This record gives sequence, C-alpha cells and structure tokens, in this order.
Amino acid sequence: MLLTPLFNLLRKSAVIPELAPSINQSTHAPCKMYDSAKIKDILAAFQRDLSNGESPQEALRMILDVTSARAVGLWRYDENELAQLGFCAAHDMPAEVRDAFAEATRRVPLGETGLGIVKAVRTEAPALADLDSQTTVLPTSANWLTRFEARRSLAVPTTSQNAVNGVLAVSTANDLAPDGDVWNSMCQLASELGGCLDADNDR
Repeated sequence: MLLTPLFNLLRKSAVIPELAPSINQSTHAPCKMYDSAKIKDILAAFQRDLSNGESPQEALRMILDVTSARAVGLWRYDENELAQLGFCAAHDMPAEVRDAFAEATRRVPLGETGLGIVKAVRTEAPALADLDSQTTVLPTSANWLTRFEARRSLAVPTTSQNAVNGVLAVSTANDLAPDGDVWNSMCQLASELGGCLDADNDR
C-alpha cells in the first residue's frame, strides 16, 4: 500500500517547540512496530472491521501489543466533535479506569482543549502529552495518563482529501521520541486510515 504525502508532512510538522518532549530513559523494551509487514497487517484489520461497520478492536489490540502501550483509541471527526470508533486498554488496567475513559470520550466536543486528541484535530498535527515535560500543557490528558499508569500520549490526525476526518492515539509508559519507531508508525498508520474512515462513513 502506497503511503500518502501526509506521512512526510506529519513527520516534518511533528517537532514544534510546544510539543517537544522531555526524553527520559525507560525501563521498557524498545518498540519494534516500525515494520512494513506489521503496518500492513494492522491496516488490513482496520479496513476489515471499519468496512463492516464494526469497532476496530483487532487492529487496536495489535497496536497495543506491538508497542507495549497502555491504551489505544480511534475517533472520527464529525461536525465539531470526535466520535469514538474504538478503544483498547492493557489487560491489567482496572476495569473502572478503562470504562470511565471509554465513556468520557465516546463523544468529545472540540472545546475540550485539554485532550491531545482534540489538539491534534484543531492543529492538524501530532499532539504529544508528556508528564515529564513542563512545556506540554494538556491537563485532561495528563489526568488520564496518571490513571492509565502511563507517562506519554501521542495523538495523530487522519485525513482524506486534504481534510482532517479523525484521530488515532496511543498512551504509553515508554519514550515517545519524534522520529522514533512509535511516532513514525503512528504517523504512517494515520496517513492511511483517513480513507478507511471515509469508506466507513459512506456505508
């Protein structure tokens, strides 16, 4: 599957002063997600579920497992709000935390600027929330990161026909360095997911 030009745009726009992360050493193993075969499998799972009008749980679980993340979610941008298409959490996350987030973000107005998923859509660029950085001010995301036992989250907008139509997000206890494996993989996935979201919306 050919990558859209958005991938290069996202990579270029990723390192901006207010989103620059504080990179710390992590005790977790590095992610090996940035692999074309794995990306292809994840995209195929997204396309299969979304084309059938189903929540893309298989694809989200694949991202979660490959990145050793705490949580992964996908939202569609629909008339000034984000509609949750799917959310997947680590197996050891308390059910009350998982369910509370899923319910709280089922529909998110664009006025909720303390969330990374909203910032990504409003700025049309990757949005990083980092508990170890004094320059990343996303209070609502920070609260959920603490409850997830995560340190960072990355939200990347999806596009179709040069317009944002959704957002893919991951929360992790690992490093999230611009141009690192997870960052690049999330940008690559987001660059391809826009067409899947349009196809699902046309059903």
